[in-house]
Amino acid sequence: MDYKIHISGLAGGKYDYDFKVGGELFREFGNTQVSDCDVLVKVTLEKGSGWMNAVCSGNGTVTTECDRCLEEIKLPVEFSANLAIRTAKLGEETETSDEFIIVDPSEAEVDLKQFIYDSICVNMPLKRVHPEGKCNPEMVKKLQSLKAEEGKGKEDSDVYSPFSALKDLINQSKKRNK
Repeated sequence: MDYKIHISGLAGGKYDYDFKVGGELFREFGNTQVSDCDVLVKVTLEKGSGWMNAVCSGNGTVTTECDRCLEEIKLPVEFSANLAIRTAKLGEETETSDEFIIVDPSEAEVDLKQFIYDSICVNMPLKRVHPEGKCNPEMVKKLQSLKAEEGKGKEDSDVYSPFSALKDLINQSKKRNK
C-alpha cells in the first residue's frame, strides 16, 4: 500500500487523508512478530509556507502471538502522534531533530510509511497475552508440568537468583573485614 501524500501544488490549509494499514506493512519491514494488522490511520495535514504538520491518529487491531501460549491474539492498538515537516533545499545547513523531518521543496510527496509503522509498533501492548483462562489449555498444562518438574528436588537455596552472587560477595566482604 502507498502511504504517500502528494504535496506539490497544495495550497495552504488543512487536508484529510485515510490510510488502511494491513499486515503487508509489517512484512515489508521484515517484522515477523505481527501476522496481520487492521488499523485505520487518519491524517490531517496542515500546510503553511515552508512547513507542514501531520496530525495522525490510528485505531484498530494487530494480530500477533500470545506470549504465554503462542496462539494468535488480536490486540487493540490506538495512537495519536504529530509529525512536523519542514521544507529546505538539500545541502543547506539545517538543524535536525527527532521532532520534525526535512523535505526538499522540489519533492512531490511525503512518505509516511516509516512514521505509521513506528507509531503502531510503539503503541502495541508490551504484555501480549490472552485474558486469564483464554489461552490454549494444552499449552497451559504443558507449562504447568514443566514448572512443577523444575521445582522438584530443589531447595530454595538451589534456585538461581541474580541476587545470590551479590549475597556471596557481601558474605566474603564480611569475612575479610573480621
